Order: sequence, then structure tokens, then C-alpha cells
Amino acid sequence: MTAGSSTVAISSIRPAAAVEDPQYSQASSGLSDAYELLGHYGVLSPAEVWTKAAAHAAWAVLLDDDSAEAHTSLAHAKSAQDWDFLDAEREFQRAISLDPRYATAHHSYAMSCLAPFGRLDETLQQILLAHTIDPISSIVSRDVAMTYYDRREFEAALEQCDRTIEQNPHFEAAYWTLGLVQEQLGDLDEAAACFQRAIQLSPQNPRMRGALARMMAISGKREEALKVLSELRDLAKQRYVSPFEMASIHFALGSRDEGYEWMAKAFQDRCFELVATKVDPRFDPLRDDARFRRLSAQLGI
Repeated sequence: MTAGSSTVAISSIRPAAAVEDPQYSQASSGLSDAYELLGHYGVLSPAEVWTKAAAHAAWAVLLDDDSAEAHTSLAHAKSAQDWDFLDAEREFQRAISLDPRYATAHHSYAMSCLAPFGRLDETLQQILLAHTIDPISSIVSRDVAMTYYDRREFEAALEQCDRTIEQNPHFEAAYWTLGLVQEQLGDLDEAAACFQRAIQLSPQNPRMRGALARMMAISGKREEALKVLSELRDLAKQRYVSPFEMASIHFALGSRDEGYEWMAKAFQDRCFELVATKVDPRFDPLRDDARFRRLSAQLGI
């Protein structure tokens, strides 16, 4: 589904869900999840989706306090949007106690609550449990690879990416993750090829194009990286482009001052990508920088 079709799909199902049964908790929970995903994938800005996501999640819990789906949606909003990780963890644990077989609860708990704190042993336990419950989910399979990546177990991450792509060869996020892994393994040409494949599958996705620009900068192809950076600036006039992507490119170019300016904007926007900064290997070169520590402190972890 393309970015445009995602937006159309959500805007079209919302009235139908409300008209059919406005008291149906799972419909509100599903809408919350849909809005959150639009923000996570950069289709819409966080400001456009977070209030709606939080409101639908809270309404879902009010409608049915015994719904694992509702508590998971609320927990995810609290962690990814509010950065209230302690309250989010209570909600995730409540959801899991209500339905231990709800894979999304384990998945979201792992990636948006445990991983941000660097609790990577627990993260791995939860994401593997989600994968066991729902072995055909591409995003869960991909996030198993992301967890290995965060743990610096790059060979395991590589193997998991390959399994995810074998299962779903059209899933651009798996190629993006594979590119990140290849970068850490030092195979920059292969990393660039992965990002190019991701762009072929999702041409207008700023995350994929930003990753390629960053890889070009790391590879010493400065002019090519600047060209993609310029294209992203032009794209930002038409649709939302996360400041996080702009920051990552500037850091790779060695332009730290500009990188921190864009990172500050990312924090202002409360971009979802920020929750992983504590564990993401891409930020290892910045960890001793006081500016990075000051920004990271805003997450409250």
C-alpha cells in the first residue's frame, strides 16, 4: 500500500466504523494503531496523527477495560508519543495478562518500551515470543532482525533479514534494515544496493532515500549525498519528511552543527525514530558528545 492509499484507506474506514458501531472497542483500537503507523512510517507528521491515535486508544479502553487490543494501543501511544515509558509498561503488562497470545502486545512492548531503555535481553524475549505467535508477520520478523542489530549481533541480524525477505520479497522495510546491518558489517556497496532496492519498492518514502544519502556520505560520495538531501528538501514542500532523516544525513556528512539543529526539530516533532537512539548503532559516534546527551535526556530514559 502506498502512502497516498494508506491515507485514503484510513479516512474512508473511519466514518464506516463510527456509524456501524461507535461502541466497538476494537474499532477504536484499530484506528489508533492505524494513525500511529502513519506517523511511524512518515506518511503524516506526528502532529497530524498523535492526538487522534491517543484519543482513539483512550476511548477504546473506556469502552472495554478488558480488551488487550485497547490496552496495547494505549500503551503504545504512551511510549511512542508521550515518552511515558513507565505508565506504558504497566499498560503493556495489563494487555499481556488479558491475552498472552496477542502478538502485537509483545511486539510493541519489545520495540517501543523495552528497547528504548536498552533492556535488550527482555526485548529479544518479547519479540521472539511475538514471532512465535505470529510467524507470518513481516514486521515482527523484521523487528527480530532489528533487535539483533541493536544488540550488535550483526550476523544474526543478517540471517533474520534474509529470512524476512525470503518470506516477503516486496517488504521495503526489510531491505532498509538489511542495509543498516550491511553498513555495520562494513559492506557499504551492499548496503547501498539494499537501500536502492527499498527505494524501488517505495519510491516516495523519505526514510529509504535518507538512508541511501547517508550511505553515500559515509562512502565518500559527498556530491551524490548532497543531491539526495536537496531532493528531500524539495519533497518536504509536498509532504512530511522527518527531521530525523535530515539529521542523520548531516551527521554522516560530518556537519554536526546542522545535524543537531535537525535533531532538535525531531525532538520538537516527537518523531518515533528517536525512541531507539539509546541502542541504535548509528549513534555510537555521538554518544560522548554533550549535545547528544542533552537531547537524549528529553526522552526521560
